Amino acid sequence: MKNIHKKISYSLIIVFLLGLVTFSCEDDDSIARRGKPALTVMSNSVTVTEGETAVFSIDVEYGVSEKIDIRIDVLDADGNPVVTANPTDGDATTGNGFYDRVQFEAIEVPYPTWFESGYFEYGYQGGSGYIASFPAFTETIELNIETLQDFIQEGSKTVNLRLSATSLMQATIQEDISIIINDYVGNDLVTRLNWAGDYLDSAADPCDINTGLDLDLELIYDGNYVQTSYNDCPEQLTILSSDADGIYTIDASFWTANGNTSVDGNNVPVTIDFMKDGVFLESVDLSSLFPLNDGGLNDGNDNAITSFSVEKNGNTYTITDSNNTQIAQGRFADYRLSLEEKRVLKN
Repeated sequence: MKNIHKKISYSLIIVFLLGLVTFSCEDDDSIARRGKPALTVMSNSVTVTEGETAVFSIDVEYGVSEKIDIRIDVLDADGNPVVTANPTDGDATTGNGFYDRVQFEAIEVPYPTWFESGYFEYGYQGGSGYIASFPAFTETIELNIETLQDFIQEGSKTVNLRLSATSLMQATIQEDISIIINDYVGNDLVTRLNWAGDYLDSAADPCDINTGLDLDLELIYDGNYVQTSYNDCPEQLTILSSDADGIYTIDASFWTANGNTSVDGNNVPVTIDFMKDGVFLESVDLSSLFPLNDGGLNDGNDNAITSFSVEKNGNTYTITDSNNTQIAQGRFADYRLSLEEKRVLKN
């Protein structure tokens, strides 16, 4: 009887211990799994309005103890990967040198290109693709692709991408995904003043406030300055749909050339854009108003300013220049702030 009792006791202990081991294995996520888990995209097509982020949910079959890298390729109309990084130096076929990201019109992929991620060390990737990395033991992935908002109504467009495994990937995937992008129709009026380019005799960047040029935008309503844009390039103002109805004045001015000149007597290549998302984009060339060698207001050139009038009625905006011509080149206007007042305001 004693021997039988001992055998039963030993058996119960072994079963209990095996149960503990099994329980521990089931609950301990830190224990590595063998093999490569499959990644499954829950929905291969996502519809967004431009400016929104397209989110793709991906299920990981089981967590692994190393990070998971996913390669993302942008596809052309024929389903072929397009270049996402162009060489600026070095050999384009080896991955040596430096590469600049390609800018796309409809999307921005917020992950490193194959070059930025360091994958060129493992072989040339053909200049295409991004690498998205996710931490060890990840079981659900959210892959985000940003869409870009423009001001032109052009109808829905579709962007196709391919998800695949990298040479070092700890999981498997080979799926195409699609982003259907609908136009955004906004109710705000955006005004943008831009003068970037390569036209100075010096090596200064025209957009450098300290050494380049300084141009300004000001918004006036009911005799008050309600917005100013002094330190950006391009400068930008926004009249919100929720703002009061009435007549607004937009002043665009050339403040200073910071000593920059042009042997050829070039004008500052300034454009002012009036934009309502998905409705209209109107651009006016102001370059003839701002000869570079004449300098700006702060340089003694009293003519380096022009005005536009915006009549707001609900979500409708009527824009005219100082000659009362709708969306056309304006004449020079007297600035409303004195030079001293504006110097104080800009500082």
